[in-house]
Amino acid sequence: MTSPILQKLRKRAQFLFVRQGLRASKGSILAEARRRAEDGPIGIGFTASKKVGGAVVRNRAKRRLREAARQLLPVHGLPGVDYVLVARQSTPEADWAALLDDLKTALIRLRAELEAGTPARPPRAQSAPKPHPDRKPATESD
Repeated sequence: MTSPILQKLRKRAQFLFVRQGLRASKGSILAEARRRAEDGPIGIGFTASKKVGGAVVRNRAKRRLREAARQLLPVHGLPGVDYVLVARQSTPEADWAALLDDLKTALIRLRAELEAGTPARPPRAQSAPKPHPDRKPATESD
């Protein structure tokens, strides 16, 4: 059996699509997954917010996640499924073996839920924007 092809997620819409799927959190990683098709390449995206640290630290976290995904997704990922790996504050400095173990555990849990047909989460309800406390409502006349 050949290893499945990994395809990068590049557009915001792809990341938002995966966000509505399943999540598995373990130690220094949050993994999100959502089935796109029955078969095809494995989609993979990486993200690290500013909570993780400055640009150098975020890039280090994403490099580590990329290498971990390169090693583990062909074995534990499902074809036709998109994955997003989210770095946490502990990701850049986590022990490499522990990081691999956390990702492996998260991928196994997601695979079991996807194969069991666990439904994706419903989209978040969009609330109306809150008015700014210092501004008058637009309907008031002066």
